[in-house]
Amino acid sequence: MLSPAGLGPMLRSLFRQDRPASLGRRAVSLPTLASLALALGFLGFLVFRFDVDLAATWETVKNANVGLLALAALIHYTSFLWRGARWKILLQNAHGAETRRPGVWHCSELVLLGWFANSIGWLRMGDAYRAYLYHHDREASFSRTAGTIVSERMLDTILVVALLAGAMLFLAASGSQVSWTVLVVAVGLLAVLGLGLLAITQLVRIGSRLPARLNDWLRQFQEGIWKSWGEMPRVTALGLLGWLAETCRLYLVVMALGLDLDLALIVFITLANSLLTLAPTPGGVGAVESGVGGLLMRLSTLTASGAAALILVDRAISYLSVILTGSLLFLVRPAYRRPASETVAQTTASPSEESKESQARE
Repeated sequence: MLSPAGLGPMLRSLFRQDRPASLGRRAVSLPTLASLALALGFLGFLVFRFDVDLAATWETVKNANVGLLALAALIHYTSFLWRGARWKILLQNAHGAETRRPGVWHCSELVLLGWFANSIGWLRMGDAYRAYLYHHDREASFSRTAGTIVSERMLDTILVVALLAGAMLFLAASGSQVSWTVLVVAVGLLAVLGLGLLAITQLVRIGSRLPARLNDWLRQFQEGIWKSWGEMPRVTALGLLGWLAETCRLYLVVMALGLDLDLALIVFITLANSLLTLAPTPGGVGAVESGVGGLLMRLSTLTASGAAALILVDRAISYLSVILTGSLLFLVRPAYRRPASETVAQTTASPSEESKESQARE
């Protein structure tokens, strides 16, 4: 985790993938350790605040079904494939023939790296990092690529609101106002995104009054948002598959721990979890644990220890494992993934090399 003061150096070290070892130095920097200490202190406060029985929590975790947990982790990582396939469509719509057609695996890889960057850095800068990586790999417009990610967030928020509303039909009987609060927050987020799009549109319309570079950046950013909206049945289906994978992960964790939660509540908690990760802390640390714990205590019959066990195991899969796999991918990626500029240079240089070899043979 990184402090706001260390955010700029972290991004510079991330963007310079020719020096992957810098990530390790950032991971043990003083701001990182301070952020980790604050997060652990906050989690300790939650343990005492909700009167969690640590022995009972550990007993529940220790007796979990390992096979189901492994399946939960596997299904969780399929969500990156579904989201990568969806982003591939958005990119193709936005960039057209300007760049080489991206592959599903490449896009999924960048989605995972974006999640990894969000998990170790503040202010959810992983989305910008993902756009930079695609720009770096394909020599595509950064602003247009960033627009596709905003479009992706808009589509996700629409799905979250729709799915939350569906889950509310089954949770309304509980009489808890907290579930309505979550739905209102999701609708508010959708409204904020909509207002942001309108603001960008207005800025583009008065572009002649803005500096040329800023005007060009905003224009391409807007085009990235609106042009990516195509093939909506496929895009929507892939988005639903991504959320289904996350819901199945939580369902399998619940089964592995032997807990009792309704399917509608599992769907609701999965979506609320995604909203809580929008907190500016690394991976939503603190907000997710306290928010999900509070919802489970209010909307289910789980004890504090049972809720703590569920949160710990699920976050180990959805948060800690992403840091592990993301860091490994970050370190090995430069060995096999070269930017488009280097690939083009090698391609154009190869004919001359072949001609030299033929002349030498003659």
